[in-house]
Amino acid sequence: MTGRQLGSVGLFLLLSGCGCRSDELEEAGVDLTRLLPAPSSLEGWNIGAGPEEYLPDDLYQYIDGAAPRYLTYGFRKLVHVRYEMGGDPLSSDTLDLFDMGSKLGAFGLYRSLMPGGAVAQDWGTEGHRSGTVAAAWKDRIYVQGEADDDRAVLISVLDRIMSRVSSEVPGDTALPAILASLPSEGRVPLSERYVAADLLGHTFRPGGVSAAYEIDGQEAELFFSDLGSADAAAEALASLRTHQSQWGASIDEVPSVGTGGFRFSDPGLGSGIAVRAGRYVAGVYGALSQDAQLRLLSKLVDRLGLSP
Repeated sequence: MTGRQLGSVGLFLLLSGCGCRSDELEEAGVDLTRLLPAPSSLEGWNIGAGPEEYLPDDLYQYIDGAAPRYLTYGFRKLVHVRYEMGGDPLSSDTLDLFDMGSKLGAFGLYRSLMPGGAVAQDWGTEGHRSGTVAAAWKDRIYVQGEADDDRAVLISVLDRIMSRVSSEVPGDTALPAILASLPSEGRVPLSERYVAADLLGHTFRPGGVSAAYEIDGQEAELFFSDLGSADAAAEALASLRTHQSQWGASIDEVPSVGTGGFRFSDPGLGSGIAVRAGRYVAGVYGALSQDAQLRLLSKLVDRLGLSP
């Protein structure tokens, strides 16, 4: 992990107790088994195992050490099934359907697991395949599939399964509404992230939204977190100020954005600005000039003012 990534971890951890509230959260579950393709629709294939269901209390039995990541993003239920070609257990495609409880949770998990260089696919809201592994999300459902190997027949059926399941998931294909607060100019495509917990995954801490920007050849990272109240936001900003003061660099006041904040210099993040805007804490850091950082952050704060 780089110094910048470690600094980013600290930044979100200091916003402990904060969270981006999602209006998409629903109490009613989704019948995942109804989304599974029938073996009769896959000529020459049968179900070799499953469907098996997992709930939050027993998810670790299936994915063991990775379970905390899924739980922090709101995991509700998993259905796992393995399709076999010609009854051969070594010629299989596995399919996992995750009900993540909300659109924001499904999006956050998908983007957190998306590898670099994955080939985009027209599945659900977003989809991709990287070698033998495929993934997609739509509404509150995250879909993951994997072929036993890279034989063309296995990959072809995997793609068909992913496409069919993604099209059957109810709901729209819009991104989470909370991302609309991010300014569009200069934003790096697919860089938006929803951080549901501390990036090290050791404790449950609601997080925030971040995105990368490139402006005039310089890079920056923009972020914001919803603390739920102005008092909680003020407390989080004060904690962040205390943390940044440890580096011994001067902390300059920035009264012109939101309800005020400060400039900082961090050995991992570079220079940056953090401010409070109502119930939000927002900030920017990276290689952008101070004036460019201020302009970008001002756009974000203005858009946060339009949030409900």
